[in-house]
Amino acid sequence: MSESTYRIGYLGPRGTFSERAARLFLDGREGERSACDSLEEVLGKVAAGDLDEGIVPVENSSEGAVGATLDLLALHYDLVVRGELVLPVPHCLMARPGVRMAQVERVLSHPQVLAQCRKYLQQKLSRALSVECPSTAAAAARVADCNNPWAALGPADAADNYGLAVLDLDVNDCPENSTRFWVIGREPLASPGAGAKTSIVFSIKDRSGALYHILGEFARRGLNLTRIESRPAKKKLGDYLFFIDFMGHTSLPQVQDALAGVGFRTLFLKVLGSYTCLP
Repeated sequence: MSESTYRIGYLGPRGTFSERAARLFLDGREGERSACDSLEEVLGKVAAGDLDEGIVPVENSSEGAVGATLDLLALHYDLVVRGELVLPVPHCLMARPGVRMAQVERVLSHPQVLAQCRKYLQQKLSRALSVECPSTAAAAARVADCNNPWAALGPADAADNYGLAVLDLDVNDCPENSTRFWVIGREPLASPGAGAKTSIVFSIKDRSGALYHILGEFARRGLNLTRIESRPAKKKLGDYLFFIDFMGHTSLPQVQDALAGVGFRTLFLKVLGSYTCLP
């Protein structure tokens, strides 16, 4: 394969929603999809130049933020968000051919997926033990290699890839279940185009009204916030990192002014990237 071939990494193995997101991102363009064993491997290979970009889950409509992704980007890697993609994530229950739902002893999947199907599991498989796996495809692979009556939760692609039979479709508790993915690279986009969004992370000084005044920097300039949440800073209890998404590109004067004001009021500020939501 040519050295110039574009490569994008995703959380593998084959058959995950991350692979589906990578395929959708390429949209028929020339490129190689590379499966990685962990989110850290995806980002690490991008940072090292072994991959051109990586695609990682950042938020689910049912279970909220993917903390591992946020922590890695905030604290461990100097990488930037170059695009955003929202993907519907309907889950199915799959098992080896011949296994009936009443026989299922264990249900395997990624922790987020088990959480997204919690009510279904309680109602339909209350006697089955839930087992966490690194990914939905890894869960399907384990079920396929096991002679016990186990089942996996994940995309129908995984059932096809590992020769499993689908026992039930659309088993996620929220019918509109979807996951937001970020495309991660080493260099920021010079001009994402219309409808750009910017993501930042910061820590604040421990004093009354600190967060209020930071939010005011955006409100005074008419910048619409689309997400705000906190994560432990992994230092001591009570120390937090705050993640904010807002509409606008860093090249705009009002965005630059707002970021300058935020920087003055924070202990730490990092722009994670300016990007557009991909169709």
